[in-house]
Amino acid sequence: MTEFKLILQTYWWFYRRHIGLLLLFFVGFSLGSALLTAIQGLNLEASKRYQSTTAMINNPVTHFIRPALGEHDLPFSLWTQLRQQGVTAAQPVVEGWAKTQTGARVNIRGVNLFQWLGAANNDRSQSVERGHTNAATLTFVNAIYLDPSVMKRLNLSAEHPTLSFSDSIKNIPVVAMKGLDGSALMDIYLADQLLNKNGQVSYFEVTEQSAEQQTIITTLLKNGERLEPVQEQAFDGLSRAFFLNLKALALLGYVVGAFLSFNAIKLAYTSRQTLQNQLFVLGCSEHMLIKTLLTELTVLSFVAAIFGALLGTSLANFLVLDVSYTLQSLYQLDRTLIVQFDWSLVLLGFVLNLLVLLCFVFIQTRNSLFNSPLLKIGSVLLVMLASGYLYFFAVTEVEALLLCMGVLLLFFGITPWFIRRVFLIKWPTKNAVLLWLKADSITQLSALTSSVLAMLMAMGAAVGMQIMVGSFSEALDKHLTQRLSADLYVRPASDFEQLKKELVNHHSVAQVGVYWHAPVEVRTVMQNEGVITPSDNKKAAAKLISFGEASQYHQHLNLLGDQSVAPHHFVINDTERGCLINEPGLRKYALSTGDRVLIEQGDTNIRCVITGVFYDYGEQALTLVTTTHEVAKSGIQFERYGLSLWLNEGANTSTLRDELMTHYGLDSAQVVANKQFKAFAKTLFKSTFYITNALNSFIILIALFGMWVSFLTLGRQQLEPITVLQRLGVSNESLLLAKLLQTGVIIGATLALAIPLGLSLGWVLLKYVMPIAFGWSMALTVNWAEIGLFSVAIFVFALISCAVPLSKVLLRGTPNEHVAL
Repeated sequence: MTEFKLILQTYWWFYRRHIGLLLLFFVGFSLGSALLTAIQGLNLEASKRYQSTTAMINNPVTHFIRPALGEHDLPFSLWTQLRQQGVTAAQPVVEGWAKTQTGARVNIRGVNLFQWLGAANNDRSQSVERGHTNAATLTFVNAIYLDPSVMKRLNLSAEHPTLSFSDSIKNIPVVAMKGLDGSALMDIYLADQLLNKNGQVSYFEVTEQSAEQQTIITTLLKNGERLEPVQEQAFDGLSRAFFLNLKALALLGYVVGAFLSFNAIKLAYTSRQTLQNQLFVLGCSEHMLIKTLLTELTVLSFVAAIFGALLGTSLANFLVLDVSYTLQSLYQLDRTLIVQFDWSLVLLGFVLNLLVLLCFVFIQTRNSLFNSPLLKIGSVLLVMLASGYLYFFAVTEVEALLLCMGVLLLFFGITPWFIRRVFLIKWPTKNAVLLWLKADSITQLSALTSSVLAMLMAMGAAVGMQIMVGSFSEALDKHLTQRLSADLYVRPASDFEQLKKELVNHHSVAQVGVYWHAPVEVRTVMQNEGVITPSDNKKAAAKLISFGEASQYHQHLNLLGDQSVAPHHFVINDTERGCLINEPGLRKYALSTGDRVLIEQGDTNIRCVITGVFYDYGEQALTLVTTTHEVAKSGIQFERYGLSLWLNEGANTSTLRDELMTHYGLDSAQVVANKQFKAFAKTLFKSTFYITNALNSFIILIALFGMWVSFLTLGRQQLEPITVLQRLGVSNESLLLAKLLQTGVIIGATLALAIPLGLSLGWVLLKYVMPIAFGWSMALTVNWAEIGLFSVAIFVFALISCAVPLSKVLLRGTPNEHVAL
């Protein structure tokens, strides 16, 4: 034990003497693991969002009882029936939006607050900020509970905060409670009054039910009500690809951070070889040296993982507003995410850090084996074979991302050889300093390999994501131009059909379309000898939409192959009707043209043949389109969302908009012009890439820092040859220019390979990842001017970051100072 302590203490004094190495090590692994823990933290919080009920009681929700498809509410009597049968684990929830008297919209959530009386050890009392109001003087069921941030946004009084919604419901006391995100929690009776629910319930939350109770619940659901496990919510299926791609990007950032730490590890490993030999000569056993080394690596990995988890939690909460907005808008997230520090995130970073360190030590001890030309050639061939297989047979998200990894590994194998070739070819110069620089560069490339590869990876990933985002933006712009082709969009609160009839006869209106929406379930059917029978495949949740009675109202849909919607897409013959599916239905749900499907909603259904597939960027759920006539005839319950108006040539959009608002009492949110609607849609989809751009920027900063550190350490190692050149009469300015030229050539060659790497990654993302993970296909679009400016900016930043340490080394007064260093 004494020997172990002695060796460990010696290592500790080594790090105290080389504090820069220790900091560099922590920076690399902490930044890398921070990216991973940030994304994993968001994913973890999303999966744990039902660990407490809406009433803020720490009791995991296992199931939801939701209304039948096409219905919005459940009868309150169902709760009575459940309790009579002994099912006390089901609690009603009422949700909706209400306007205060000041015009602010508040998200209402009503629950049975009497649960608090029976909940032992709940955290409610700890969450209430008594500085806002004296809760003891309030009847808790007659209060509204708001997060302090929401109270601040609503400009409520600090001493006696109240909210008023109408003349009959006003001056309701407000109590501050943390953790409620943006919703207002209240008793279900008060929520029923505010939302005019008339005793209806939005859904029930079920906690800790037994198999017997689940059977009772299923028996009571006789009118199409659904008992859904929390794992089968729409968000979990729709967001899976989103989080998978973010995890892949975060893993890329971790690798870039690991390359940064390699510089510190290499220096520490080289510097301590003499120390290790001295300890061995002094009598320390090899077994104890290895044991101490493993202990050191374990401690360093754990500390770096803690720092990474803390930084990752902060980063996740910094991005959570944009992420939550995206997930709520596009992926149907029903609760706001708040990322908390979790020890499982520390464990993730610790395991990865330890594995990377052990692999590095193993590689260093078997350096001759890994430098074998035969092994390198074999590795490149193996990667090429694997990539070729994935090129032809990749069908899952993981296989598509593995193809991206294969492309990266191929460029990893090419890049060191390519940069070495740049310095091996004959340079058209006889300048002695440049020729020395050329020969010196070949010997120094091995020390710069990790930083070069980190910059290659970061720059390639950034260019690839830039191409993907640019291609998506251009495809989305064309898609929205055609999809949102109407001049005005109107959403009346009532008298839908009457308003439609009047607008059809309006002198300024050429055509009036509708937007009907119905939640349904879909499965394929088989036809054997004229008899149609449902297949045994599982039903898929979908939505059925319609824009009008005939094909002319669906011309804004763009079919694959740039085809237009024609009458035969909806009427095949006298007995068969057709329908359209969106592109995710083709690529993610394995439906195709010619398939017969059964569209069901409870006991009602529509049979149709899929006759076409339309582009539907931004939508991942399965969507089917048919005529309003078929929807109405089937008896499926649907919701009339609004009207779309195409105006006659010469008609003024603003004039008609003002007329509709004045004559029909509609507000500005109910009558939206095309330009305004399109701008909103673009803003919504653009927010999807905020987190991607943030992660890309973070990765590039890590890579630039790595380049700076590499050239700093390289400059220190070259003090001796630089001193010799100075004694031979070479000026500091000439040496600095020569070293900057060397740096520029290395960075330029790296960026020259990063652009084709980015193009390759962008092509793989658009050809495989987007269609497989999201269900969208689009053409590759390259904005060369944007990529060129981006590359020049990175080149300048990289050159500056590398020039600073070189200038500090070179611009000294005399050669003797170099000798002293």
